[in-house]
Amino acid sequence: MIVRRAVVKDLKRIQELNLLLFEKEFAEYDNSLSLDWTFGKVGSKYFKDAITKEDSCVFVVEDGGKVVGYLAGGECSVEDYRKLSKVAELNDMLVLEEFRGKGVGKMLYSAFVDWCRKRGVKRVRVEATAQNKEAIEFYRKVGIKDYSLVLEGEI
Repeated sequence: MIVRRAVVKDLKRIQELNLLLFEKEFAEYDNSLSLDWTFGKVGSKYFKDAITKEDSCVFVVEDGGKVVGYLAGGECSVEDYRKLSKVAELNDMLVLEEFRGKGVGKMLYSAFVDWCRKRGVKRVRVEATAQNKEAIEFYRKVGIKDYSLVLEGEI
């Protein structure tokens, strides 16, 4: 397996994987997600920009020439009340189920951290659905610590 920066020709495959992520999140945790977003105008622009813009990145892992996982992230704004110069956000990541537990997620995260370090980023953040224990456990395992808690409810 190899990890590499995504290129525009990977766009459709990354969107396919993102749709799998959205479908899982929608079915198990958050039915407010729009399953049309990924291949819609906004989602397509988001992923194309993430692949091509300097302040963002997408990494993929290939196994036998097939993309089996991806991670999208980039630099993000820092709250002006904090003493941080650069922060990056891991926006979304998916590893196909049959490749989980084989180090693919760690490969993607390590590539992202290397990209961050080269850009002078000192802190990484990620947001996960509170009920997605598997994702939260992974992020804690790679060293991301709990920082804030966002509560949300219908009215």
